[in-house]
Amino acid sequence: MPIGPLLFFLIISVLVLATAYFYIPIKYDIAPNSIRIISDYTKLLATFSYFIIGYNLATINLLKPAVRWYSYFGLFIGMAGIVVTILNIRVFSEILFFGETRFKGLMIDPNYFSVLQITALVYLTRSEKIKARYKILAVFITILSVLISGSKTGIITLFSYFILRTVEYFFLTRKKLSTLIFQLFFTISLVVTILVFFDSLQIIFSYLSSAIPSFSRIHLLFSDFISAISEGGSGREDTWRAALQVIQLSPVIGIGVGTYTTIAWEMFHYNNVAHNTFLQISAEWGIPFAVIFFSFVFFLLGKATRYRTQASDLNIILRDMIFILLIGSLAISLNNARVLWLLFGALVFSLKSNKRMNSRIQI
Repeated sequence: MPIGPLLFFLIISVLVLATAYFYIPIKYDIAPNSIRIISDYTKLLATFSYFIIGYNLATINLLKPAVRWYSYFGLFIGMAGIVVTILNIRVFSEILFFGETRFKGLMIDPNYFSVLQITALVYLTRSEKIKARYKILAVFITILSVLISGSKTGIITLFSYFILRTVEYFFLTRKKLSTLIFQLFFTISLVVTILVFFDSLQIIFSYLSSAIPSFSRIHLLFSDFISAISEGGSGREDTWRAALQVIQLSPVIGIGVGTYTTIAWEMFHYNNVAHNTFLQISAEWGIPFAVIFFSFVFFLLGKATRYRTQASDLNIILRDMIFILLIGSLAISLNNARVLWLLFGALVFSLKSNKRMNSRIQI
């Protein structure tokens, strides 16, 4: 049981419960909903439990097998989704599809499903034991599985991860100058070609939209990005604006757990969560504790990048998976996502063990 994270969790627990039960009712005359508060705190307790599970899986060297099988089954679910979508198999449509068109796997939300699919891609492309042709196949399957989910969040997250890997490849991988020049020339040529033939690509996108109904939502990203964010069932602009208003009500100590939707509805007539993990945590915990928490998370991600040359590549795999979840967190609330906290706990131990290893080497 890591002492630092345990103390932070206990402080947050006291803060969010006291705020929800005492401060908000007194300040804004809103009666606390005990069932909702207990329910949301139970989720918070569960996420910390997964943090401890991840920490201990890394302790007993079982995290890498867990990540490996998580990735394999993610690939399997993606393949199954592609097959049932292309063949229009509707036997399990109520379980596997959202709105009868958007594949969501075994999750309750296609956006969450698409982000998890991308996290499964990390191990499949990072592992040295997997051959190059299988890595390409995994990338192809992941792209298709995100497309059939109809998730704009998934496409943006996937694109962001590809940018991360591209930048890493060009600037952090040793290569000959001639090879670097050729690859840069090829990349620039590809971008220019896409821009020149953008109208032709729109025709292809329109055809895909008619063949795969869920793709019509993604098509909007390329034709009208602003509308894609604020319309078509997303409404992120209104959601984020409401979240900022909730944060302004109690910026220092937050509004606690189990109160967000009640306050958003009664004061701003908006009955929804923030759809942004950073805004959601800032609203519930207050800005100071949110800044402390996310500063620590990004510090760990930077530290994992620094330790990329150590004995294990596990740090980079964990870093990439958390990075993907954080990018997805910009459009969906993943503060209660169990896999995020499990990976976070594992990274905390992994970096701690690396630090000890370095100390031994120096001695």
